[in-house]
Amino acid sequence: MLELVFTVCSVVQGANCRDLAPITFEDTALPVACVMASQIEGARWVQDHPNFYIQRATCQPARTFAKI
Repeated sequence: MLELVFTVCSVVQGANCRDLAPITFEDTALPVACVMASQIEGARWVQDHPNFYIQRATCQPARTFAKI
């Protein structure tokens, strides 16, 4: 399984950035599918949150994401 994690930053509050909860993909998902999905999911998220921008999208093995 793979997880897609977005690091998002606020346009209004300056350099206030945070990681969002990961999106988990099925066992059959390939890394390239995660990267492709990051563009689609990122566009959807930004459309719903106009005061933020995505600084980074990361695809990694599931259960390795640690919230700070």
